[in-house]
Amino acid sequence: MSNWETIFFWISIVIYSLAAGGYIHSVVFKNPRLLSKMAIFIIIGLLCHSAAIGDRYLAQGHLPWSGDYENSLMGSWFIIAATIFVSSRNRLLQGLAIVTVPMAILMMGYGYMRNPALAPMAASLKTFWLYIHVYFAWLAFGAYTLAMAAGVLYLMKSRNLASSRENPVYERFPSLERLDELIFNYVAFGFITGSIMISAGSIWAKDLWGSYWNWDPVETWSLLSWLVYGIAIHLRLTFNWGGRRLAWLVILALSTVIITFFGVNFMVNSSLHIFNVR
Repeated sequence: MSNWETIFFWISIVIYSLAAGGYIHSVVFKNPRLLSKMAIFIIIGLLCHSAAIGDRYLAQGHLPWSGDYENSLMGSWFIIAATIFVSSRNRLLQGLAIVTVPMAILMMGYGYMRNPALAPMAASLKTFWLYIHVYFAWLAFGAYTLAMAAGVLYLMKSRNLASSRENPVYERFPSLERLDELIFNYVAFGFITGSIMISAGSIWAKDLWGSYWNWDPVETWSLLSWLVYGIAIHLRLTFNWGGRRLAWLVILALSTVIITFFGVNFMVNSSLHIFNVR
């Protein structure tokens, strides 16, 4: 990491942490007015986050696509950017940040502990398909994270409605019916973008390794993740699954995505995916 990247990285971590603390305080101490004030923190944090990515790009000559640190740096950026985007279109969705901001912090912390050193891009990564593959991968990851966050909000609000002492903060969240709809919409968006990610990756693999599919651990887990979310869509459309069942399903399903992006590289040393090599 360069000096400026380090500075901007830690500033964004601090700002995100302040925002996360504010969100937690808002819920625990039933202060709905504090909820909307935290939006400015994550916007400033995203600007610093973007500056860290920009400085790394200037130092390396390419966007951060390679290794656990760069994956976490870009993945957390997409999560925060997606949170800001959806909440700017609907203020009732600001509560998604209660879940997404802490997750982004944990991702960035994990990446920093792995290997943040600057490194040139491998020759095998210099292809147009890399940008298509990785771009849609992070769109899918962001969508699935928003689905998980909406699922958490659904469970929190449904529990609050069943309580004798309701928390006024939950009035700032969408209705249970709207949250249920958003969960499915985010999953559907993630499934489509995930399908494009796998397809683009297969074309890239043909040029790189000579076959469209090699049953590499990352490929296998990405397929498993795709199937899990496909089952979720099937259950919704065919059996009208929704409510708490769908919320729990998308919360648990995110673990397959996390394993695909980070867990495989942490547990398995041999992988054809050069962009995950430490």
